Formats: sequence, C-alpha cells, structure tokens
Amino acid sequence: MNIFRPQMRMLFSETNQDWQPVPSWVRFLIRLGYDWPNGVSAQRRIALVSMPCDSAAAGLIALGALIRDLGNPIANDVDGHFDALLRYARQYLESCRHCTVSCRPGMGSCDYVARATGLLRHQGRKLYEIFTVSNRPDIEKQSIGCSNSRLKLDRWIFRRSAVDWKIDGEPPPQSIDHEGALPEEAYVRIVAGAQIIPENLQRSFSGLCLAGRVAGGTATHEACTLIRFRSANGDYALSDLLTVREWSPSNVISRMTFFNARTEQFDRRSSGSALVVADGDGGFLKMLGRPEFQRSDVIGVIHRTVERDHLEAVGNRMLGLRQWYAEDSEMLSRLTPTPRGISVLILKRRTP
Repeated sequence: MNIFRPQMRMLFSETNQDWQPVPSWVRFLIRLGYDWPNGVSAQRRIALVSMPCDSAAAGLIALGALIRDLGNPIANDVDGHFDALLRYARQYLESCRHCTVSCRPGMGSCDYVARATGLLRHQGRKLYEIFTVSNRPDIEKQSIGCSNSRLKLDRWIFRRSAVDWKIDGEPPPQSIDHEGALPEEAYVRIVAGAQIIPENLQRSFSGLCLAGRVAGGTATHEACTLIRFRSANGDYALSDLLTVREWSPSNVISRMTFFNARTEQFDRRSSGSALVVADGDGGFLKMLGRPEFQRSDVIGVIHRTVERDHLEAVGNRMLGLRQWYAEDSEMLSRLTPTPRGISVLILKRRTP
C-alpha cells in the first residue's frame, strides 16, 4: 500500500532540483522508521541499511520514527524515562546479576559495553536512597520491583512515580519547558494513516536519537537541508521536520536528540534512547561501542562508495554480533519491497 496520499500531492525535491512525486526509495526509508517496533518488551534489534551512494537516508528513517512516536501516547520525556529504567532493569536481571566475568568490551563475553549494577536511587526528602532491582519488570502492570536491604524496604516503581528515580551514576531526568507546537499537517501528510496525538506536538521527547557522521554534526545537517517536501500548505526541509534543537532556532519543541559522533556529545540531556539512527559507517560503529546506546535499538546507514576497509569493518562487526543475535526474518518480511540498490539486514537479540 502506498504510504503517501496521492490526492494530497506531496512532492519531493533534492539538491534544489525540480519538484517530483516522492521517490520509492524515500517512501521505503520513511516507512522503515515508521514501522520500527517501539515496545520496551521486545528484544533489542540492530539493523544495517546499505545505500548505493551518499544520501540523507538516516534523516529519512529518523523522520519516519518521529512520525510514529507522534502517535504514541507514552512517547514523552516522563514515560520515556520509565522505559529507560525498564531496559536497565532487564539488562541487570537477564544478563548482569549473575555474571561472574569482568566487563571487558569486545572480548566476546556478551554484547553489552558496560555492566548494569541494578542500583537505582530514589529522591527522598533529604537525600537519594539507593535500591537494587529485585524483581523482573512486570510489563503488563508497567512496574519495576526494587529493595533496600539497609532499610528493609521493598518498593515498586510505576510510570507515574518514575521521575523520582534515576539510575545510579547517571543524572536525574530533565524537565524541559517549551512553548508552541509542531505543525501537524507537515507530518500527517507524509505518512498515510498516521495518527497524530495533538498533545505530542507540544511535548518534547528524547527517546529517539539521530547520531551524526564522524566528520561532525554539520555534515549530517547539510545532507538533510538538501531534501524538501511540499504540500498544498507549504514547503518543509527535512532538517526542520526532524526538530533537532540546534539545527533550527525556531524549533522550540524537540522530538529527537542529536548525538555528535565527532565530539561524542548530546545536544541536550537524555534519559536514554529507545532507538538511535546512525548516519555513516563510523557513526554506526561508534554507537555499537558506547554504553549510552547499549540498550537501544540501532539502525545504521552506510553507503557502498566508502573505502573498502570501512565496509569490511562494518561487515566484521555485524558478523561478530551473530554470537548473540539472529536474523529477524519476520520483520524483514513485513517491510515494503526494498527498492533496487538498497539492502537491509536486521538482527534481533536472542532470548536469554
């Protein structure tokens, strides 16, 4: 099914060329991001998208995921913080709690970069009390069990109380004040059938991350500025639709964080990304090796005109992941037909 409504005459332009119907490769990449699973109960996925040439493919995939999140009632910074705690608790209980091997990234003991200690801090009246995750998260009840042996106290963390908790060693969640709203029609007209929750157009979200190229954030920004969409109500640059805070001063609502792969800095504080889209082979390899993203789904975008040794490095990394991951043929079968010149590999972490 065509994801773009023809009657709305959505048009596309790249590098200031003439306006044309949205190409199939653009529709495919947006749909890949839009259809990417967003449930915290799913096993981690890592995908590699190979393009025939340099492009803004990472930005298009991120745009699809952003539109998906605009229709998700829990895609906000408060609920996103709880989801980050859930992913942390799962790593501790399923992999780290009974592990006796010292953490040595790249040594083959597991696919995590750093150990999860299971320690959570609760902000009491005078100080942060420390608790340890003690029970498997109840996904249906949306709760995490933890205990404090010194106080002989058990607690349950729910979505509504998650802002009072933080992972030990990490900063507390950040509340962002904002004004205004994103233009709904700019998003709802790109993906046919997209359900936009009006409140999300006025709320920031940091559960989605775009990681720039190792050459610096400017390179990714410039690639995204070259793509524009046009509807009956106006023109929109991809760089503006992505709502990266530092790319456009007019974007007071940001639904995506940006990670500069060169400086290794976020553009704003994040509770933890559920999905990161990495632009380029260098950025992709960096994301797989950083503790900030070890519990995140990762979609890496590369192009086949880079140096051969760079392609081999990516291929070897994906091959190494097969110790813990298997090809997700089910998700691949649900994708729309892959346009010529694009290849997609999706790996899913095996159940412990």
